[in-house]
Amino acid sequence: MPKWIVAVLGLLAIAAARAEEVTLDLGERLTARAEYRPGRPELPAVLLLHGFLQTQDSPTVHQLTDNLGTEGYTVLAPTLSLDVPARRQSLACEAIHTHTLEDALREIGAWVAWLKARHPRIVLLGHSFGSVELLAYVQQHPDKAIRKLIGVSIIEGRYRAGEDARRRKIAELRGLASSAGRPAVVRQQFSFCRQIQGTPQSLLSYLQWSPERILGAARSVHTATTFIVGSRDDLMGPAWIGRLRQTGARVVVIEGANHFMKGEHEFNLLDSVLDELKALP
Repeated sequence: MPKWIVAVLGLLAIAAARAEEVTLDLGERLTARAEYRPGRPELPAVLLLHGFLQTQDSPTVHQLTDNLGTEGYTVLAPTLSLDVPARRQSLACEAIHTHTLEDALREIGAWVAWLKARHPRIVLLGHSFGSVELLAYVQQHPDKAIRKLIGVSIIEGRYRAGEDARRRKIAELRGLASSAGRPAVVRQQFSFCRQIQGTPQSLLSYLQWSPERILGAARSVHTATTFIVGSRDDLMGPAWIGRLRQTGARVVVIEGANHFMKGEHEFNLLDSVLDELKALP
């Protein structure tokens, strides 16, 4: 085995050995868990968030956690509870979803507070819809300790029926959410789910984050923001990269990469993230 491979495997083993699981008590018998990898104190800490219904073990997030930890960065990779205590698995589309995006923002805030107690400089790094949740967080909770937001493959919840249908569905869900009596269970296509079922409040909170709302939030936030996208990530259509650029945020395009930055593009993604981290004042 070549010496460089042995060296890399050794570094990865050291990083894995230093990883630890931490939990937060969210009240009402609900706990959240995260993987924490302490790094060099002079480097910023990275809070790394997974995509819709996923966990900290989703491939893109897991690889970034490993690679950033190997580079010496402190990494906190939480798994949002989604109303499931100490959740360890992706939440199925068929489950009855009661969580809301506002619940996710409260959890993100709790993890930010946990990390701030240990590190003075924080970078928020999200993948896919996790980027949207972090964007929503910095829009609602500006914080000087958060030095940058990096959104990888940012994407809205993908309501394929179109924007007119989205507006009609939002109006319908608002009516159901405000009605008295037992909450209804709504079934519809959303994100990668052909049919997701949940309360009107849950689905409404996510569906409201349309492409236009994402772009508006990106224009309005005061936190330095960079979007990293693959040139072959076509989930948002061919105009998406240009529209992101029009927000004034920095946009980095990785040629040939898809939504999940697989294969050799994993290393291009790491290089791009490291460039952003090293550029911090």
